[in-house]
Amino acid sequence: MVVRGKTLIQKTLFLSASHFAVRSVGFLLRLWLSRELGAQTMGLVELAQSAQMLLITPVVTGLPVAVSRMCAKTEGARRVRVVRCALLLALPVSMLIAVLAFLFREPLCLWLGDVQTLPALLCFLPCIPILGASCVLNGYYYGIGQPVPPAVSELLEQIVRALLCVRLVYGLRGWPTLFRAAIPAVATLAGETAGLILMLVLGARLVLFTQGEGSRKPVFRELLALALPLTGMRLISSLMQTVNATLIPARLQLFGLSAAEAMASLGVFHGMLKPILFMPSFITCSLSMAAAPELTKRQTDGQPLCTLSTRMILASLAIGAAASAGVWLFAPLIANFFFRQAALLPLLRGSCALIPIIATTHVCGGIMNALGLQGASLKISLASGLLGVLTVQFLVPVIGLWGAVVSLGAVQGLTLLLSLLVLRRSGCIARSR
Repeated sequence: MVVRGKTLIQKTLFLSASHFAVRSVGFLLRLWLSRELGAQTMGLVELAQSAQMLLITPVVTGLPVAVSRMCAKTEGARRVRVVRCALLLALPVSMLIAVLAFLFREPLCLWLGDVQTLPALLCFLPCIPILGASCVLNGYYYGIGQPVPPAVSELLEQIVRALLCVRLVYGLRGWPTLFRAAIPAVATLAGETAGLILMLVLGARLVLFTQGEGSRKPVFRELLALALPLTGMRLISSLMQTVNATLIPARLQLFGLSAAEAMASLGVFHGMLKPILFMPSFITCSLSMAAAPELTKRQTDGQPLCTLSTRMILASLAIGAAASAGVWLFAPLIANFFFRQAALLPLLRGSCALIPIIATTHVCGGIMNALGLQGASLKISLASGLLGVLTVQFLVPVIGLWGAVVSLGAVQGLTLLLSLLVLRRSGCIARSR
């Protein structure tokens, strides 16, 4: 048990370091893009990215988690069968989504509320099958407790993305806003392609030359049973986020802002404020991914789960509290120097208390996924997503962008409360005596 604990700590530290590098590059890139492109263009970027997240949800959420969970429980050639079956599911589905999105590209952009998102959407569509294949291979490596290949791949993706973004921003100065808003999508396509090539090089022997074992039908059934609830949960969550992204500018106009001001406010909220609030996720995500195989093994072996899961939750609270204090202290520097947006300062200080809640919600979700509680996660996501839409609908026209902040807090708070109740009923959290 001591050896397992040390291994978990080592994996968490390694993943935290790699995620810190990846998230640092991503954060600095977003900060730089916000300064170079401006709040209005970043608003278009965020609108396009909300649709992109919705499109990739069916192939990058439930299936990789299912692969990781199944690989953690099996050994040898059976793992090969799991990976191959997962790829046979991911690739056709992702290709179909990309084709349908292309055919219905104009209605999709009109639904987003701005046809200027069309170039960004078109540039992103080839990413869907690429991400589908990459995420399956990532799930395999995390499941067998080898986080190095996915970590190196993610770092390569981010570096390629950042370098190409910088090159295109300087090269396309003076171009129309709709084309400049497509720069992150083009860079993402290049980065994901580089990452997939690396993963294929590392995993070619596994996928092409290793002999699989057993029938495919039971593997397909188990993959679908594990993946569909989580995919449904994330699909609902992504759909609600997309609806919110389209609602906020429209409701801000009812608050009294012009269309340009509303789009700029969306850029401030999604492109500047939320990345700061979700900043501790590079540690909490690492903690969840490192602990997931161990939680799955303990559940399979009938071992107690309470100690490990409680420590994870307490660690996430501590990480979130420290980050919250740091954001409060350095809010003027972040708003005025890094983002050059004075309006961001009160938003940062008024919402930094949400950081511990967000961090703990993230870890609770990781624990539930590792223990196969996707059905409960789906219900929680539906309830919190509906709450988010309703609060944006009614609060933003009254109190402006603060309505979106209150909505975010309500969604995260409800998700955390319901997740803790589920984990308590499942024996993952000690009951009070």
